Amino acid sequence: MSRREESIPYMLVYSIPWWVSVTLAGAVYALMRWVAPDVRPDEPMLRDILKAMPGAAGIFAMPFLGFAGLNLLVRFLKRKSQRS
Repeated sequence: MSRREESIPYMLVYSIPWWVSVTLAGAVYALMRWVAPDVRPDEPMLRDILKAMPGAAGIFAMPFLGFAGLNLLVRFLKRKSQRS
């Protein structure tokens, strides 16, 4: 029998603790908000993309916070079903 490949979202919701998702969200937000605009490559097209990243930082961090919320919900429901 072959083992099923687990995707990253599946692992973030079911296998990994919720705080890992929150930490990843913070890292993605910080990198896109404050680090990416300071990178000054020589290519003009890439420079424009890096300038646009601070505005999109929240959009890219939100899924990780959603996975953390789903992780907490799954853990709560598992604990509730074990008590019954």
